[in-house]
Amino acid sequence: MARSGVFVCLFLAAFVGEFCLGHEEEVAKCIDGPYHKDKPSPEGPDYVECQPWKENTCCTAGFTAQLEKSNVEVLYNFSWHHCGNLSKECERYIKNEECFYSCEPSLIKWHTSGGGVKQVPICADYCDKWYDACKNDMTCAEDWLADFNFTLSQYSCRTDSKCLRFSELYKDGEGLCNKMWGQSFTYEKSNNCMVMWFDGKNPNEKVKLNTTGENPAGAAVTSYQSKFINIALALSLIKLLC
Repeated sequence: MARSGVFVCLFLAAFVGEFCLGHEEEVAKCIDGPYHKDKPSPEGPDYVECQPWKENTCCTAGFTAQLEKSNVEVLYNFSWHHCGNLSKECERYIKNEECFYSCEPSLIKWHTSGGGVKQVPICADYCDKWYDACKNDMTCAEDWLADFNFTLSQYSCRTDSKCLRFSELYKDGEGLCNKMWGQSFTYEKSNNCMVMWFDGKNPNEKVKLNTTGENPAGAAVTSYQSKFINIALALSLIKLLC
């Protein structure tokens, strides 16, 4: 074999090794949400909410300060207490969801457009606990992204809606995670799932987009899919040239 051919083979072998044995790819970009950074980074002492993400977050300290002060009433002109005050337990889970959406770097894998995410797998156990915390609380909308009236830059219950218990609207944890935020989340029974609150190292970093079927994030092709394609192409070239 010519010397140049040997160099090509060595290069391709190194390429495949890097992709097959390399470390988990770091997230280098945040989703295009209204209060998101361009890329995740650590925050300092002014970061007062969403503490699990403090060392690597997509949300700013200013966002967390406003979330702690008034939930999302200033951030989005929307009150979680539109059918009476939520219980403290239910409010905590909804605040966790806001932290998760605004601060979690790994959501970029499920990003669609305009700050949207689609079919992010949420651990079934987490969804069930969320439902248990909120089942006796009240809301007038099943889908909190689409079922409110938006007038004068403020969200409110539609005139034809009525306040119902979470248990009446969602029935269980699966219904809550699959419906409350439109198609953003999905109830996931496998271990390949995310949580909206955690202690210590972020467990969501290891969760992968399901590449066995249709890409739930639409046009957003994942690094995992492209990695598999690159490996297959490199192995074919090695077979031909070496």
